[in-house]
Amino acid sequence: MAEKAQRKIKQLLDKGSILWWQRGITIFCIIVATLILSFNLLPLQVSLKAGDIAAEDVYYEGTTTTYVSTLLTQAAKNKAADEVGQILKLDNTVLSKVMSDIDENFAAIIQAANDETLNDGARLYVLRESLPGTYSDEMLRYILSYDQTNLKMLQASFNTIVAAAYKGGLSGEDIPAAKEEIAAAIDNLNYGDNCRKFLLYYNDGMEWPPSKIYDAVATANAVEKAMNKVTSVQVTVQSGEKIISKGSNVTAEQVESLEMLGMKKESLRILSYIGLFLIVAICFVLLHMYMRYYQKRDYENRSSLLLMAVVVLLVLLLCKLLSLPDLSDNSEIAKQIGYLLPVPAAAILLSVLLRRGIAIFSTIILSILVGIICGGDLSFAIVAIGGSLAGILSTHNLNQRSQFVSSSFYIMAANIILIASWGFLWSQSSEAILSGMVIGAINGFLSTILVMGTLPYLESVFGVTTVVKLLELSNSNQPLLKRLMIEAPGTYNHSILVGNLAEAAADEVGADPLLVRVASYYHDIGKLKRPYFFIENQSSSDNPHDNLQVSLSALILTSHVKDGIDLLKENKFPKEIIDIVEQHHGTSLISYFYQKALENADDPVSIHKDDFRYTGRKPQTKEAALVLLADVVQAAVQSLIGDERSKIEAKVREVIKNKVDDDQLHECPLTFKDLDIIANAFLMVLSGFNHQRIVYPEDVAKEVGAVIDEDILTDNQQISGDSGQQGNEEPLADAGQVDGQPGSAGD
Repeated sequence: MAEKAQRKIKQLLDKGSILWWQRGITIFCIIVATLILSFNLLPLQVSLKAGDIAAEDVYYEGTTTTYVSTLLTQAAKNKAADEVGQILKLDNTVLSKVMSDIDENFAAIIQAANDETLNDGARLYVLRESLPGTYSDEMLRYILSYDQTNLKMLQASFNTIVAAAYKGGLSGEDIPAAKEEIAAAIDNLNYGDNCRKFLLYYNDGMEWPPSKIYDAVATANAVEKAMNKVTSVQVTVQSGEKIISKGSNVTAEQVESLEMLGMKKESLRILSYIGLFLIVAICFVLLHMYMRYYQKRDYENRSSLLLMAVVVLLVLLLCKLLSLPDLSDNSEIAKQIGYLLPVPAAAILLSVLLRRGIAIFSTIILSILVGIICGGDLSFAIVAIGGSLAGILSTHNLNQRSQFVSSSFYIMAANIILIASWGFLWSQSSEAILSGMVIGAINGFLSTILVMGTLPYLESVFGVTTVVKLLELSNSNQPLLKRLMIEAPGTYNHSILVGNLAEAAADEVGADPLLVRVASYYHDIGKLKRPYFFIENQSSSDNPHDNLQVSLSALILTSHVKDGIDLLKENKFPKEIIDIVEQHHGTSLISYFYQKALENADDPVSIHKDDFRYTGRKPQTKEAALVLLADVVQAAVQSLIGDERSKIEAKVREVIKNKVDDDQLHECPLTFKDLDIIANAFLMVLSGFNHQRIVYPEDVAKEVGAVIDEDILTDNQQISGDSGQQGNEEPLADAGQVDGQPGSAGD
């Protein structure tokens, strides 16, 4: 019960963490989008601000005016405050504490010298622990042997020197000079060399504390007095005086002059900004709710949410920047810049990287915000939506990057038709319509260039595996697949068959068919390290496992999972494929070698099942579970080639049942209904593999030259993995044994 409660609490905490992350992303988007849109949202009488470059000379045309400059007055006060510096006060207790420490140290010398219970080494040890500084044994023995009366005189002389150094007080900066002063005075004492050296070492080792400390109250009072003495700085501006020169950097003082002279009358129009904030907030809250209720998979994925936010905000920022320049002095033509804003780029990126539903909804939100950028003109929002939908639809069956080029033409066509239609509807000038159509066509090229340029980086940074990436990996010319084809042909053939099975079932249970197929191609890639230890790659009757210990054979079989992971990581494969490779055996038992170990063991109790299980994670996704089931089903049915459908169906369902009974599927989201659908899908594909051939009469076979040498046929069957028993006399007892065949494809 306690463990169940702990799991429940952990689930609630994880859910709460995800919820706060999702809300945080939405709030972040609202804030950033509002800031982007509010920039230059409302026209100002004077738009100059500190740091700007003045485009023209600015003169004051009013009457002579004198005003108090807040900035200059504050600068004068700050200067007066800086000149005050720190005020220190004398702490008379510091010298008393120093003298007390010296008394204690010399008392320790006398006590050590008079303590009869201590031997010579102990006395030296006690002194080193008691005295500051570093001393030789010879010096310490000399001080211990020194006459007590003379020792007190030495102490008194030293106290006098230290007191003289502290006269008037010492600040932290004065301490080094004071130590030098004390050392000079020690050199002038009328004592033996050892006594003077002792005092010098003592002085070096002693950390003399300052007796002058910072007085915060006195300093603050002095600063306040200095600032109060500063009079307000007045500035007088004459009529016709130049305030700002063309090409100069505008200073804060100049901006203050504009405000004080009434030349910079900014109207904040706070209600406009409140309205902007509310529109942006509603848009992103709607997007948040859409993701929550209709795109739960991506809603619960932090990387997907962050990717969507980054794409939307970056494209929104780019749209804002592109809208700032003026194309022409003609206002009707200048406003056509709104047709250049690359909203379709965001649509295509989100469609390829995430999902079409997310792309469509995000495009609508982004188009509304673009309408705000363009001064509330509905035409720009309509064109943005139309071009974006054209881009999304044109990438529906995307299978290579070159298709982005064709999508640009769909965007161009949609933009041109919508711009022309809108111009005709509202009787715009032919010049405005033509310029808008040209800009809309440029938008198509710009959007696809942005997509092709940023897609690889977004894939890499956010770890997204796109359709294009999967299609590239499924190409037989991919280096790892080519190696598998050449170095392990049996495994390659098995992987292709597994891919066909898994892909057919994926369509039926809502998994990603392309991801399943590509992962199937690479699920046994680790066998490249030792291909001939797996039966499907053996071309002779010799099986290397016959000469190995059972435990070593099991280790070789299980290690192909880790070897595959290492190989895929080395080649920078997507995480989704690596996870499936890691999980495609789960913790399945290698039953053949386990049974063999039991038979060979003197004490069967000493044989543990866990030593003969795979060490990977159990399937966490539908895709991983499909690869696991397709892998073991293909290996199990391999030995039934040519048998009737009833036996194949029984074997398929038996294999799936064994995996369920072994708890290999309880961590993935497959239901029992899904498993039945998967079994039926497997049978549909297997029926194509196992269809019967027409038996030709011998004389016809001779006429077509179809006499096949039995040895060649046998070799071919071995290479393709038909027998499922190559190099091993053990029969396939049941579906649970499939995982345990020595080096079998479904190991």
